[in-house]
Amino acid sequence: MHSKNIFFIFAEYLLCLYMKDTKEHIIKTAFLLFLQKSYKAVTLKDIISATGLSNGAFYHYFESKEQLFKEVVETYFLRLVRRIYEYYPKDSFWDFIQDTLNDAEEVHKQIDEFLMTGSGYNYLLFMFETMGQFPEMHIEINRIHKMEFAAWVEIIDIAKAKGEIKSELPTELIARMFIYMPDGSYLDFILDKNLTKYKLSHRRLWEGLYNTLKT
Repeated sequence: MHSKNIFFIFAEYLLCLYMKDTKEHIIKTAFLLFLQKSYKAVTLKDIISATGLSNGAFYHYFESKEQLFKEVVETYFLRLVRRIYEYYPKDSFWDFIQDTLNDAEEVHKQIDEFLMTGSGYNYLLFMFETMGQFPEMHIEINRIHKMEFAAWVEIIDIAKAKGEIKSELPTELIARMFIYMPDGSYLDFILDKNLTKYKLSHRRLWEGLYNTLKT
């Protein structure tokens, strides 16, 4: 009886692994198709065909293209842009910057295979399409950006109080400078497709701004 229980536990474990891998395969395949075309242009038939699954196997995981698209957005966009800023160090602005940079570089590693195929511009379009296609996604993205801005404002105020930052520029302005500076580097990346150059540019911009603010 005991060995039978172990067998079923192991079988259930293998089944869970298979289901997880299959779902991830569907999401990844759909994401590549959405990058190549658009949400409207890609059909469920296209996705099912690209996955190599039967209709029944596919519909076991997703009931509609809309449901799948939202899962793609969660996996390859929202989950990547979310930052758990409350867990970053608050006693040093420099450490906060380094942790944020390291986190951003980890994000780019996760989407590297898509961007290095020349899909950087497509990824940008994918983000805008997400906000235009589903209003609730726009609301979630706005919530994330507000959380990000509040975290920067908090750490900058702490750095000013401790004397780490000596600049008299308004806190909100400094926060926006840090948040918006990487956007220009990302546009450069879309043009030359050099991810290493983009990451170095991002780091140099933030560290250079920090050194200017502390004097």
